[in-house]
Amino acid sequence: MDPQQLRDMKRALGRRLAELRTRRGLTQDDLGRLVHSNRSTVGNVEVGRQVSDRVFWVQCELLLKAGGELISGYDEYRAGEIQHREEKAQAARHARWGAVLDHRTITEASSPIRTRGGYEPPALAAGSSPAAANLVPIIDEVDDLRRSLNATLTSGPINDAGLDEWGKVITRHGRATRDRSTEALLRDIAGDLIELKELISRRPSASALRRLTGMAAQMSGLLCLVLCRIDDKTSALRWARTGRLAAGEAGNPMIQAWVLAQEAHAHYYSANLRDAVEAARHAQEIAGHKASAGTALAAAIEARTHAATGRREETRAALGRAEDRLSRLEGEALSASAFGYSEAQLRFHEENAYTRLGDVCAALAAQERALELCSPGDYTDWALTRLDRATCLTTTGDASDALDTLAETIGSLEGAKRQGIIAERARSVLDALPPTQRSSSTAQDLRALLIQPHKRGVVL
Repeated sequence: MDPQQLRDMKRALGRRLAELRTRRGLTQDDLGRLVHSNRSTVGNVEVGRQVSDRVFWVQCELLLKAGGELISGYDEYRAGEIQHREEKAQAARHARWGAVLDHRTITEASSPIRTRGGYEPPALAAGSSPAAANLVPIIDEVDDLRRSLNATLTSGPINDAGLDEWGKVITRHGRATRDRSTEALLRDIAGDLIELKELISRRPSASALRRLTGMAAQMSGLLCLVLCRIDDKTSALRWARTGRLAAGEAGNPMIQAWVLAQEAHAHYYSANLRDAVEAARHAQEIAGHKASAGTALAAAIEARTHAATGRREETRAALGRAEDRLSRLEGEALSASAFGYSEAQLRFHEENAYTRLGDVCAALAAQERALELCSPGDYTDWALTRLDRATCLTTTGDASDALDTLAETIGSLEGAKRQGIIAERARSVLDALPPTQRSSSTAQDLRALLIQPHKRGVVL
């Protein structure tokens, strides 16, 4: 799959959209408004300048009655894009490995889970997360890697070659968390962590070791984040602790604060609310008065945790701290990445906190802003915000609209994307509906889609 093929597929898909839109007598502005987008997006899609996300194509498919043509075309394009990206990533990984390790040959036997093609997922082991069962299951082997990394982090002094390239790799992983599937993320991050562990074990210089352990902390935090999303809370918390160990070895307060924020997030979704507040506050304290993406995130997670226990004043105070830290961020710290924090992310955290408090007016206002700012590919925050809106609609007595919002949201997501914390949240919204809506055929169909078994003790 080469770039020209992808461009041709994108243009063909855009031309077909334009044909179907014209046949229905709609302008680009009409279509944009009807699918909750805008004219410029429709225009860019139709000329092949962009492709937008699956939600856009699902809505166009239904509106234009395309008979599955638009969705299949979009899915085919995305499959080609993923194939192309993975081929490039594999080539880059081989090039980076040779540059950093002085072109030494690493044999298959150097790691029980390394193959010539990269990371090969093992069979699902007993006790793995139900959400992970719907992915290519690699959680147990990733956990073996975590234990091995723990043992390696303290083994000391590698030359500095390639460290900047490794920094770029980690930055790319951070950006990919916004729209890349959890299956692909787990594969890529775990594969690169194997190589990073090898570098740490080769006894680099003291300065290189600090940078490498800082990178190990960031990669561990990314795994914590991804595992949280698929609702494997136990593994997420273990990786958070590994990240904390690595960040401590690196001696970088900003990385420590960011890892602690990820740990707070994992505690929050595990219903360990006291631990979530403690980790979030520790993240803010360890960075002092310096603003960073980690401290802004930590303050926002603290606000959501207080909201879960009904502490209104503490919630508003923590949101204020998050606003303050966000206002002082600049450059990459504001990027759409796991290592950045933007207004879109803050409005998502804010609306969730107000939803938890039952402050419907404030929640709806924050939801409007969060959905306006949410990037097209950021399906997790988009879906959770809409599910919070369904909760608010139920609270105000608009249960039919709540069920419609829930159905539109879940129906717009591919199977793998509606698992984990999204599925948990959707089930809780269904359970809160009045009996009439809860027993409707639409609700029953939704329950059939949300096939992951319910787990108790989850804070949503």
